[in-house]
Amino acid sequence: MNILENSYRLINKYIQHSKTPKSYGTADMLYMSEVHMIEVIGSYEGITTTKLAAALGITKGAVSQTVSKLEKKDMINKQPSTERTNEVFIYLSDKGRVVFENHRSMHSDMLNDINKLFDAMSEEGKQTIIEMINTIDSFLDGIGGSQNEI
Repeated sequence: MNILENSYRLINKYIQHSKTPKSYGTADMLYMSEVHMIEVIGSYEGITTTKLAAALGITKGAVSQTVSKLEKKDMINKQPSTERTNEVFIYLSDKGRVVFENHRSMHSDMLNDINKLFDAMSEEGKQTIIEMINTIDSFLDGIGGSQNEI
């Protein structure tokens, strides 16, 4: 199997996995998109909608929709900016923090294995992997995605 076939296989697995909501230590069932948004918010407490969209590679409209769902599930809190009238800072609630910690814990073994492999690579190998990811990212931008920076 070549790299392209492996990539498609991983993407398809991800898509299938993302369609099924799961519990992450609360009574709420959360979709992968919601959990990943919680992950970014927990990593960047006080993040804005614009920066959240950039971090996730989605539109601000998509962020707003998911933020509304998370707010209804009491996973996040929003705080208006005192400096800009249209800016809002997003934080995890206590319930959101439970999901954040459980999601991180669930992924820790996989991330440790990946980090060990990456750390053992030469700088040239690391750069090649990064360039491959950036090439895929740029390609996806060209077919309708968005490229933003945090």
